[in-house]
Amino acid sequence: MKVEEKNNRNKNVIIIALAILGLIAVCIGGTYAYFTAIATSNPQTITTGTLTATYNTGQDINASNIIPTAEAEATEHHFSITNNSSSTSELSLSFTELSLTKGGIPTQSGNLKWALYNANESYAESGSSIAGGEFSDTSSPKTIIDGVSFNSKETKYFVLKIWLNEIGSPQNEDQGLSFSTKISAEMD
Repeated sequence: MKVEEKNNRNKNVIIIALAILGLIAVCIGGTYAYFTAIATSNPQTITTGTLTATYNTGQDINASNIIPTAEAEATEHHFSITNNSSSTSELSLSFTELSLTKGGIPTQSGNLKWALYNANESYAESGSSIAGGEFSDTSSPKTIIDGVSFNSKETKYFVLKIWLNEIGSPQNEDQGLSFSTKISAEMD
């Protein structure tokens, strides 16, 4: 009888352990799906006579309570620009409607950085950044790139990264920052 009781106890322990592992797997899967759904949005496309801008992660960029990190962990924004004209044109990109606040009061931060990369159709970066800077000057519009040559009917893909640079010491002045902007494209 004791052997049978021990076997039953072992079976119960195994069943409980499997149930716990199953619950953990469901929770992890649900959390992953939740964050994936939050990070994905429908592309916004804006077409003018000279260009088509497709913002895969939205034209609006918003962040609040930003925490320090390295560029490798930066928030990425993916977009493409197509030259609709019948001739070579020049592209200019700008941050517009730029707002950086702390506690609702306008501020600036030399530690809030940005970098723009050329990318392929899958938004994998190709090479080093083509432009970059910080938000120590929050005047708007703020030029990202100016006068980049585009062939007729050509599409270029970009990855824009924005992050609060980790400086290795307390960043009290950067705590509680809220940031918002839009990316504007013009073709000449």
